[in-house]
Amino acid sequence: MLKYYAALGVAIVSEILGTMTLKYSSGFTRLWWSLASIMMYVIMLYFLSYAMRVVPLSVAYGLWSGVGTILTAAMSVLLFHEAMTIGETMGLVILLIGVFVLNKSGAQEEAVDYEELQIEEEFHQR
Repeated sequence: MLKYYAALGVAIVSEILGTMTLKYSSGFTRLWWSLASIMMYVIMLYFLSYAMRVVPLSVAYGLWSGVGTILTAAMSVLLFHEAMTIGETMGLVILLIGVFVLNKSGAQEEAVDYEELQIEEEFHQR
């Protein structure tokens, strides 16, 4: 199960890098930044789909989108010196609480061995 959450972590990081390089691409007018962005998004899609083989969809997508949004907002402040309003900050805090609650509810799901169920399902489909 750990390798699927690690894959989800790679998906989150590559999505953030893809978004940052997308900003640097200036609307796909800068070739190398554009190619880097596309590559990061392809990596993200691969690892997110790999994680979703076992991690429940609601947990995987919730963590990916929530953590990705929070970290992307933080990076935009650090790298691009974008301002963040109190309302935006409060929204991110609420999102962080939601990610935490979602992760805790997902921990209860870990009692079910999704990896074993996935393997059994693949066996029966053949």
